[in-house]
Amino acid sequence: MALPEERAISLTHPSIGLPASLWVGIGLFGLAGGAFLLFFTGPVLDGLVRLAESYRAGGSPLSDERVAALEHGVRVWGWSGLLIWGVTLPLWRLRVRAYLAGMFHRLMLLAFRPLPLPADRYSRRFFVAVAGVLAFTLLTHWSLTAYKDVAWFGGEDGVSEWWSVATYLAGAAMAGATGWMLRGTGHPRLALFHAVLAASLLIGAMEEISWGQRLFDWGTPAALSEINEQGETTLHNLESVDSVISSILFGASLTALAGAAIRAAWHRSGRVTSADLVLPSLVLAPSLLMILVWRVGNFWTPVNLPRLLMEAFDFGPQGSEVPEVLLGLCLCIYTYANLTRATILRRLGAATPGQRTGD
Repeated sequence: MALPEERAISLTHPSIGLPASLWVGIGLFGLAGGAFLLFFTGPVLDGLVRLAESYRAGGSPLSDERVAALEHGVRVWGWSGLLIWGVTLPLWRLRVRAYLAGMFHRLMLLAFRPLPLPADRYSRRFFVAVAGVLAFTLLTHWSLTAYKDVAWFGGEDGVSEWWSVATYLAGAAMAGATGWMLRGTGHPRLALFHAVLAASLLIGAMEEISWGQRLFDWGTPAALSEINEQGETTLHNLESVDSVISSILFGASLTALAGAAIRAAWHRSGRVTSADLVLPSLVLAPSLLMILVWRVGNFWTPVNLPRLLMEAFDFGPQGSEVPEVLLGLCLCIYTYANLTRATILRRLGAATPGQRTGD
């Protein structure tokens, strides 16, 4: 039984990208916002400081260092607005957008192939899902910041840590099942990708519980105990490894957000490819943004105005529980969506045994 022709999605004509009016709007917003922040840095800073100090317990004033960091952040965001205007200015022209979209399209065709699956639909159901993820993200940030010292909630072997373990294990199981489903459907690279993801998540879950050390009460080798921040049999608590993991989370969140935007643009034009089994949905955007804010390194602190504001209100990022909990949510949604699509592909492959599609 062959697939209907209309189900096979053609990728021979690249999209020319978002309409010119949107690029014009983005550029003008960047220009206006950037100019406003640069010309009125003082009043904007005064307003932020008053707002933060009125919220703090006892109205305690911000330190000079904190005020200076906020001022630097406002100026950086002002210049960023002008940069956005400069970058989007050429994209107002149809010819430039068509050329760039064509180059990107040809690169994507080298890695991915069309799939006979329905495109994402940005209906009420989508926005309800985004609202749910946003609510979970804000609740997680508030609760694990306000009650970070409550041992049974945010401490070792607390609720937040076991949430991470459970979600990593669930993600590992679904990623493994996805890789198994894709086996024999003509997508060997995607099957391998999900198998590696499953193994990585399993290792992550074991690291969270120190490979069962606290459960079975066995000791830490002396050599490892000396260099481990918690004196446990884990790798992620080594100081050098911890900083690498933070950088990986930051880069992965930024890449995932960019990938979600690419996926949305392709689906908007009706194109569904094997990239869908790699790129996440925009539903995860609120949690990915929060992970990004938490995991920005010290070098980027002046740009991280949301984090500076959080710290001014005494809700600044501390520890690692919030990004780990949000990562668990993202992984469950991501692996479940991939498993659903892999199941459909497996059924279509069983119905059309002679048809194979590469990665």
